[in-house]
Amino acid sequence: MSIPSTSALMALLTLARTGSVTATADALAVTQSAISHKLKALEEQLGFTLIRREGRGVRLTERARHYVAEIGPALEVLARASQTEAVSGALTVNVASGFAASWLAPRIGGFLAKHPGVVLRINTPRRYGDLGARRNDLYISFLLPDEVPVGSTKLMGVGFFPVAAPSLMGGQTVTDTAALSRMPILHLDNRQDWQRWLSAAGGAADDGVTQGIVFQDLQIMEMAAKYGQGVALGDALTSRTAMERGELMRVHPFELPSARAYWLVEGAAPLSDSAKAFSAWLLAEL
Repeated sequence: MSIPSTSALMALLTLARTGSVTATADALAVTQSAISHKLKALEEQLGFTLIRREGRGVRLTERARHYVAEIGPALEVLARASQTEAVSGALTVNVASGFAASWLAPRIGGFLAKHPGVVLRINTPRRYGDLGARRNDLYISFLLPDEVPVGSTKLMGVGFFPVAAPSLMGGQTVTDTAALSRMPILHLDNRQDWQRWLSAAGGAADDGVTQGIVFQDLQIMEMAAKYGQGVALGDALTSRTAMERGELMRVHPFELPSARAYWLVEGAAPLSDSAKAFSAWLLAEL
């Protein structure tokens, strides 16, 4: 069985996508002459014409288009298999606790299945925006705009809204912020979270929020809310699973966009192959 070279096949697939020998050469970082030679050799091996001149450009023949449709998926499988074998080594990712528990933990097995040679360690920061000396390979951090290092990639923004156990609310939502603020309130880090939300929602910023438990850990606060201990501020990322299970419900329609967002930040050292693979997997999943 005669199998064409993968470089020639990639040249053909890229030409099918770009429609130009010049653009294909640029995409593959080779000369136009090299692309022409690869395509000519591929035609001789396959025994049929691949391209026809059309003005200043080229187009694939009908048979070539069918061939591309057949080999495209096969090359993707080959690329994934080759990457899985190639990527290995230790990788430490520092992940904001909310993102780690709500988004990463249910999916991390997919990355390890794709890259079984990677030895992965997940750290969590002591506080929001804590990048330290950036000694870890990668960071998924909940950062303010002025905390974001140059070259970072924004993953997602979030907005905050009140959530509580259906048993606490009797299954009913509220629209009156004054009534909401008279309920048991659960805070994260400090009481400014509810003050900002109430003020933006049209209520009094200090109405009823000077009381209530202050938590330092998002998951512990969410657990207290699930058990009906009070109303907390949740978001579509960290509260999604609990709401889908009926453990929490959204109790007010107003959502306050967070000044912070989740960012992918590189460590101080040059990226390893395993860090590059994790970044690519993460962005593809998101």
